[in-house]
Amino acid sequence: MSDYAEFTKLAPFKLTYPVINVRTHEVGRAEIYCKEIAKRVNKAFTKMPFKAVASTNTLEELAKTALADEGRSRHKEYDGVIIFDPHFHERQLTQPHNLSTLRDSTFYMENKGINYVIAGREALKHEFVYHLELPSMPVGEVVELVKESEQVIDDRNAIFSEQERNTIAHRALGLSRNQMKNLFVGSAYLKKNGMDYLEDIDRMKAHILSDSGLEIMQPCPLEAIGGLHLLKDFLVQRQAGVELDIPMKGILLAGAPGCGKTLSAKAAASIFGVGLINLDMARFYSKHLGETEQRFYQALKVIEQVSPCVVLIDEVEKYFGQTQGEHETTRRLLAMFLHWLQERKSRTYIVATCNRVSALPPELMRSGRWDRSFFVDLPTSEEREKIFQIHLEKHQIDYDGFNMSRLIRASDEYSGADIEQAVVDARFLAHAQQKDVDEETVLQALKDITPVSETRREDIEAIRALRNQGFYCANENGSSYALHSRRKVSGE
Repeated sequence: MSDYAEFTKLAPFKLTYPVINVRTHEVGRAEIYCKEIAKRVNKAFTKMPFKAVASTNTLEELAKTALADEGRSRHKEYDGVIIFDPHFHERQLTQPHNLSTLRDSTFYMENKGINYVIAGREALKHEFVYHLELPSMPVGEVVELVKESEQVIDDRNAIFSEQERNTIAHRALGLSRNQMKNLFVGSAYLKKNGMDYLEDIDRMKAHILSDSGLEIMQPCPLEAIGGLHLLKDFLVQRQAGVELDIPMKGILLAGAPGCGKTLSAKAAASIFGVGLINLDMARFYSKHLGETEQRFYQALKVIEQVSPCVVLIDEVEKYFGQTQGEHETTRRLLAMFLHWLQERKSRTYIVATCNRVSALPPELMRSGRWDRSFFVDLPTSEEREKIFQIHLEKHQIDYDGFNMSRLIRASDEYSGADIEQAVVDARFLAHAQQKDVDEETVLQALKDITPVSETRREDIEAIRALRNQGFYCANENGSSYALHSRRKVSGE
């Protein structure tokens, strides 16, 4: 840690900022953090009783007791006291004078070297309050917690190797300290009894993160996408950003449903070799005032902790789009998201998808917001052939005798999802006719499907028009246009 970073960490306590608000859901870890800080700045540490309010008399009594008790046990004099209060917000509900009493005591605390630390999920937004971010647990600290958890199961022998501890620590990033410890104790028990523990960590982490509105998704290999070569080439180039720690922002993908936008996010995670998280905006909305923003804020903090990762925001226009009668909550969420998008320090790569670009606010579309914006057109004939091969192989259908040219012609202007559904339907048709899936069965299934090009014709035309608005084509449909639209310069 640099001298400046060390100073900024200790300064609020050394310089006796009277009221410090630590906004976190990890109140237990915040207490441990403040105890460590107290040792560093030579101050005693004590906790605020639940039923007491922060009057000068109460603070004076707490400070005297803490200084006397710790002074006797450690045979030293202290420069002040840190009073830790994890119940301030709950107390405020039953004792409204709680806040005004605290405000009236700030001058007394300044003169007596008292830091009053309020920890909890909510922010205390008043001019006399200093806001402090609880730093994420470094990997080294998580590894030490793994060692500590091992001793719960076996206090004589090590259960994990050093490499296994590092693997476990990295997989658990994003969880709270208490969640990590429970998980590590369980993993140590499974390992000691010869059972698989990594799968259990992934399963429990997925369950825990779902409470924050986050869903862990499985990446898919690049080969699982039929077509979209220009987009895939771009993502492969951006892989260097992960390896060389070059700042990356993300991509915006516009296209009709079923054209491979979500699949592209899964492939991006596979290319970068990181995890994939779905930021499900619908999970954050609440009828209670301010709770929606609080949930969203907490989800962004968790994403910071689990990075590096790819974050998928599907159909972003549903939640940040411009609609008639737009709610104030939506505007606040958009402001929070844009601020995080611009200022985040973690290695998170955003993949945002949308079906209707016209509904997106200008702030989300401005130059420099994304690494690149793509529109995903309907698949070309070559791409449709690849999509057929992927899904026929997935369903273990022997297509050696198929005339692929007939299938390609019959699926003109079909999306990848339309083709996938046709292969599934063909299996049901073949089962009903008590035969194996053949070329005629797939053709019949294609005929029975109304493709997205018919149901969303206007949307697709609007998406194709995006090539004139700075969007790049993700597949080969737009490559000839890109070649002919290249600016001519002298000397060519």
